[in-house]
Amino acid sequence: MKNSDQIEYWNGQAGSKWVQHAERLDELLEPFADDVLGRADLKQGDSILDVGCGAGALTLKAGFQVGDDTQSLGIDVSAPLLELAKKRARERGAPVRFERGDASIFQSGHKFDALISRFGVMFFDEPVSAFANLNGLMQQNGRLTFACWQALSLNDWARAPLEAAMPLLPSSPASPPPDAPGPFAFADKDRVFRILDDAGWNDIEIKSQLGLVRLPGETVSEAARFMMELGPVGRLLSAAGIDLAKVEAPLTETLSNHVLTDGRVYMPAATWIVSARSAGA
Repeated sequence: MKNSDQIEYWNGQAGSKWVQHAERLDELLEPFADDVLGRADLKQGDSILDVGCGAGALTLKAGFQVGDDTQSLGIDVSAPLLELAKKRARERGAPVRFERGDASIFQSGHKFDALISRFGVMFFDEPVSAFANLNGLMQQNGRLTFACWQALSLNDWARAPLEAAMPLLPSSPASPPPDAPGPFAFADKDRVFRILDDAGWNDIEIKSQLGLVRLPGETVSEAARFMMELGPVGRLLSAAGIDLAKVEAPLTETLSNHVLTDGRVYMPAATWIVSARSAGA
């Protein structure tokens, strides 16, 4: 999906759905936000840029961590999500701002100490150019930290629902090119290293993080409906013109194999936690 297509997508139904389910999505992704902040080494007074900030969960956490006297900013292409982010910031008295912008071309008169992102940097048409642009927004030796997904095959939370839906499709969907913009575009850590290196970043480190992610929903049925509404399986079936209700039973059966003692669904997830230093300007 090209940058222009991403912008259209996140300002349409997808953005509205993410606003509607923002609290549950933040619950799903909170462990990964904590992974980013755990590596970011944020300090009091740091100025932060959160790329692909969505509804602002990571920006808000980071803003409170570095204190009031900063120029911390979250940017995103989605107007609906940014409106929610601004509302949250007002309600919580958070020391952050939010602005609509495409990170690949975004410009600022202010240099940032730290750039962070929770799954917001895998969607660039030209990632080297985008990360070079972001490099230029940083103070000298500024810190980059982001989370991105490893391969789909290692992320059962996304893979298993798709496999449950496959028998409903008239034919198997074509797999996108491995480097196509999208959630799993940075699955190859060697490619991620090359992108950052070519974009002028230094001290690049890419560490694997494996664990379980708890799907939203107090029951298996609720978790299945959530994945149908917001997961890739819903987009796949909708694009094929198939009634989503048809996948609920097989998806519920699949998820029932991942229920722990609290009755919630937990599924394997694999991410890269990436860090680097800017050359500065």
